[in-house]
This record gives sequence, C-alpha cells and structure tokens, in this order.
Amino acid sequence: MKKLRTTLCTLTLVVAGSIASFAQNADEIIQKHITAIGGAEAWKKVNSIKMTGSMNAQGTEIGVTQTVAHNKGMRQDISVMGMNGYMIVTNKEGWSFMPFGGQTAPEAMTPDQVKESQDELDIQGDLIDYQAKGNKVEFVGKDDVEGTEVFKLKVTGKDGKEKTVYIDASSYFMIREVRKINADGKEMEMAIDFSNFQKQANGTMFPMTVGTPQGEVNFSKVEINSPIEDSLFKPAN
Repeated sequence: MKKLRTTLCTLTLVVAGSIASFAQNADEIIQKHITAIGGAEAWKKVNSIKMTGSMNAQGTEIGVTQTVAHNKGMRQDISVMGMNGYMIVTNKEGWSFMPFGGQTAPEAMTPDQVKESQDELDIQGDLIDYQAKGNKVEFVGKDDVEGTEVFKLKVTGKDGKEKTVYIDASSYFMIREVRKINADGKEMEMAIDFSNFQKQANGTMFPMTVGTPQGEVNFSKVEINSPIEDSLFKPAN
C-alpha cells in the first residue's frame, strides 16, 4: 500500500509538472509572438484599421477593403465587374449585400453568421491579454506548415469557440489559423494563412498577404487610427 501511495504521488507530480510546463511554454510562445508583432502597448493604441487590397479569382480582379473599429464594427467591401458589395458585422448584428450573387437589397445575417464573424472585431486578436478576455490557450505541440516549423496553440474563447493557431518557431509570427465554424448546421474547419509581414508606422506588424478558402488577398495599404464614421457600419444600397 505504501508503494502504491508513493507511485501515485510520483505520478501526480509528473502530471502536474507536465501541465505546468505546457502552460509555461504557451505563455512564453505568446509573449514572444506579441513582441514580434510590435508589442502589446502598440496594439492597444490601435483603435481602427483600414486595409486595401485585391484578389484574383479565375482571372477576375476583385477589389477588397476591410475596415475595423475595435470591438465596434467590421466592414468588408468587395468590388468586382463594376458592382460593389459589402458585409457588415457589429457587436449585435450583421448584414450582407452581394449584388453579384443576385441580391437586390441588403439582407440581415443570421445570429450564427454574426457570431462566427464577431472575432474580427477585436483588432488586438485572441492572444493579447487572452486571460482577461476569457480565452484559454493550450500548447499542443510542434508541427510543420509547408516546411516551416511551428508551435501549435489551441485557443478556446469564452463563448466556447475553438481555433488552432500556428506560430512560426523562428519569427514568432502567426502564419496559419484554423477555425472551427458552423455552416448549415454542420461543424467544419476553415484555414487562413498569413504571410508577407510588414512593419507599419506605429511599429505593429501586419500580414499583407492573407490566404483564404476563396483565394489569396494581397493588401497594398494599411491605415491605422484613421477617422471612421458610425454610418459605415449600417446597411445601405
């Protein structure tokens, strides 16, 4: 019995030590990542972002502009073949207007669609002050993303949504994010890749190339803390 108690005690210490090590590794990786992208203080001074770029879909050039007011609203404008559409998400509701898809007027997004998109409202991202935001982060090991060694972190939001982020083990930039989303009542994964990081005037680093399931978006301009009217986050033809 004494031997059993000793074995259990040793096992408990090993497990506890492993958990503590994982937690320490996660926090160390997060801190190095935040430093690599410009530091928490610089990001906390960012109240709005406007990114302008384009993507090519089967030979068609599509203009893309994404505007975000921190924890307030996000708007993505799309221009293709002389038509302009948009998607708007706020902390309460959302709308979409895609004339190239046959829409003739803005339509309200479903609650699930709004919920899936509201992560975009946090300009700082999931990892800065993650505990204060109610997020949980776990280090789940190393992996390889197209030849790049990465650290994998599992992020669980306070709403229970999960995503896995891949941090470059050399640069500490986030180069991939895999989200679990609900589409038509089914859970599926969506991967987004980030590359071509460039330093902005305020010291923050932005990925100027974003790979999405729809195609690769190349941004040419980033505007930080430019004035944004509230009307931008309201639907209008």
